[in-house]
Amino acid sequence: METKREALILKITGSRADEVTDEVATELPVRLILNNEPLVTLLCTPTELEELAVGFLLSEGILRDRSSIKKLHVNEKEAAVRIELSDLPRDWEKMFKTRAISSGCGRGITFTSEFHAAERIPPTGKMISLEEITSLLNKFRNISTLYLETGGVHSSALSDGRELLFFSEDIGRHNAVDKLIGKAFLKNVSVENKILLTSGRVTSEIVTKAGRNRFPVLISRAAPSCMAINYAEDMGVTLVGFARGDRMNIYTWPNRIRLN
Repeated sequence: METKREALILKITGSRADEVTDEVATELPVRLILNNEPLVTLLCTPTELEELAVGFLLSEGILRDRSSIKKLHVNEKEAAVRIELSDLPRDWEKMFKTRAISSGCGRGITFTSEFHAAERIPPTGKMISLEEITSLLNKFRNISTLYLETGGVHSSALSDGRELLFFSEDIGRHNAVDKLIGKAFLKNVSVENKILLTSGRVTSEIVTKAGRNRFPVLISRAAPSCMAINYAEDMGVTLVGFARGDRMNIYTWPNRIRLN
């Protein structure tokens, strides 16, 4: 599927107006069908759709183990992802009754809005230094060709503190994170001692995705919301925002960051 399309625009430069062709990011509604039941329609960039579906189900607590995936298939003609799970949570159908429209771009949706304190990530030792964060952000900033071409997508990356291991992008910052989570899961790469980087603002649903999937450190170039900070504190997630160059704000659990 195409990740970008051409659009005829009127480009204004000072007092000059020119008709030019511009490249814009593709946005497509993709249906997620779980055990033959329509679950949700995700507005997304039509790439890594298997990873997006798996990451979404992991973030919502519906998928818990890789062995429970019986079937996973993308139908590009129908713009749908069909997934069959053998081990669904006992009360999974109740999730259909309470849907929250998230603050994510593309009218993101989530079934879960709370994360219990009992699931807090245990404190760990120093995982990354300020210099390593700066180095990762320099790599992360220019890795998205689609962003450089369109300016219309968000990015996410998985790191071991030294290198970027996986990378995903999407018009929705929450979708980009779900794609990354799904990619690591399908490749049998644990994220429990890894670092999650995101290009977008950090709100409660992004922190919930990080916490539910056991990311101890979440780093963003953008700002967090007040609820994101509260969630990160409760979940045991180290939250770093406004990370640009050698400047950044550490909002929660600074014990994982080497300051000197």
